[in-house]
Amino acid sequence: MSLQLGVQFQLLKTNLIAVYEKKGQASSFLLVPTNLDEVGSATLGEMINDLKEAFKDSIDTGKIENDLKALSSDDKTKSKFKVENLKFSLKTAYIYVQGEVKEYAFAIEVDCGDAVPDLGFVKVEKLTFKIWNTDRNKILQQLNLDTIENLVKKLDAPEKKIIEA
Repeated sequence: MSLQLGVQFQLLKTNLIAVYEKKGQASSFLLVPTNLDEVGSATLGEMINDLKEAFKDSIDTGKIENDLKALSSDDKTKSKFKVENLKFSLKTAYIYVQGEVKEYAFAIEVDCGDAVPDLGFVKVEKLTFKIWNTDRNKILQQLNLDTIENLVKKLDAPEKKIIEA
């Protein structure tokens, strides 16, 4: 018997496809973006609004709004953090399982932009989280890895000459 189940969906405004396949005794699973070059993003405020809209009858939306207001306010006496402006991007989502082969890669980026105040001496701009177990070139490119080893090697790179006009 052969069987295939699939679903297309969006996560953080990134189009994904998940496929489960069974051929005889062997089964496989794949999760991958429908377009590897297209990455979406959503702010925390947008996600909360979507959740409030979807579950408005079963959750306390007032509590969510009050909690957000407590964390983020335009009032000068309160926090200058605007957590609803945090922007989440799903940079990579990949799972491939077939027999003993188990590969995965996930990368999420949080753009702090105007969500985190500029403290003068420090400004947090982006946070990233990456985890992977694959050697597939396209997936590694999508992860946009710059390993610590590569960063250290750049410190020893020869100086570039300034081109004269």
